[in-house]
Amino acid sequence: MKEKVSALLDGALDEAASVRMLDSLKRDAGLRREWERYSLIGDVLRDEPILSADFTSRLMLQLEGEPTVLAPARAEPRTGWVSHLMPIAASVMGVAAVGWVAMTLNNPGSPAAQLAALKKPQPVVAVVDSAASARLAAATTEPSVREYLIAHQAMAPSAAMPGVALYVRSVSDTRAAGE
Repeated sequence: MKEKVSALLDGALDEAASVRMLDSLKRDAGLRREWERYSLIGDVLRDEPILSADFTSRLMLQLEGEPTVLAPARAEPRTGWVSHLMPIAASVMGVAAVGWVAMTLNNPGSPAAQLAALKKPQPVVAVVDSAASARLAAATTEPSVREYLIAHQAMAPSAAMPGVALYVRSVSDTRAAGE
């Protein structure tokens, strides 16, 4: 029987044999002492801290002194007609809202369509001072300025613009074939 206690501690018994052995441990005080002795040997071999001899009895007394907490009864889900029809009503209202917005925006008489018809695209004209463009062209040809612009492009105001990806290079360097 001691071999079976050792096998149970090692996890070497199958499920049916483990159940039978645990039942025997409940009934036989001598087997429980063997269980405790083998457990103590295993704890010493594994260098685990040893608990006091009456640890189990003190723990059980403290558990008995704990107040009993009763959990509230589980509420049964409602099975009325309202709980079945509310999801259907919500989906119908969602489809109706999307349809209403689509019809309002695509209606030729809507204010958005009238405003779009009134506005005509205007060409963008940039006025550039010829002296400023000459200075800019001269500055960008210097290698030190080009290196500075490339290294500090993240500090450029265009990096903070919404919708502009941060990984897009706004400064580039083009060199002639002979450079």
